[in-house]
Amino acid sequence: MKRIHNFTTWMAFCLCLSAHCLMFAGDSLQDIVDRIMAVVNREVITLTDVRIVEAFGLYESDKSGRIQDIHSYILNKLINQKLIILLASKSVSVEKQEVDSYLNDVIEKIGQDEMQKILVVFSIDLDDLRQYLREKLFFKKIISAKFSQAVIVSLREIEAYYHQIYIPSQKEKGLEPKPLVEVLDEIESAIKKKRMNEQVEEWILNLRKEANVQVNFKVGDKVSPLHQYSD
Repeated sequence: MKRIHNFTTWMAFCLCLSAHCLMFAGDSLQDIVDRIMAVVNREVITLTDVRIVEAFGLYESDKSGRIQDIHSYILNKLINQKLIILLASKSVSVEKQEVDSYLNDVIEKIGQDEMQKILVVFSIDLDDLRQYLREKLFFKKIISAKFSQAVIVSLREIEAYYHQIYIPSQKEKGLEPKPLVEVLDEIESAIKKKRMNEQVEEWILNLRKEANVQVNFKVGDKVSPLHQYSD
């Protein structure tokens, strides 16, 4: 099932599909008809999009442990991703080899058999999945191109991180802290990543204030369970 991005076309499709489904009293409309979760500058994000991203693990996990609802969390990430791609996708390019490499990583992570089961559940093929992977790569390359070179970390910041964060965290784990010179690059990378994430969040927040974003889902909304893809 190919993704439909034009808002007007999508609405017409949903209306026709809903009318067709009413002919089958034994089927659950909730299981058959897709749901529009958000519209970003007339680009649609559906419940199927959210579930595909969830099923294939195409999202950055939140290490803070503050996720209240996984669908709401993924939807917010997809809104940000869609918005940035719409605004800046022409500034970078994604090659077929990059998409194929990403696809191989996904297959290796979840397994070939599980991959095929999930594809069947969503009635999509590998080319459909590649579209999701391509968008994810576009997003990551745009962020990297805009922010990765702009973050500079001083030695004073590294030393402060080493004494205030690294050493206490190692002792809490019952480990002996390594000398600063051995973890210098690791600490610099951690500081850069944290600062870049803060800059990205601020940038996206400002973009969303000016964009036309309509969200039709909030934390606490019920989502019908996805059929299990078992033998």
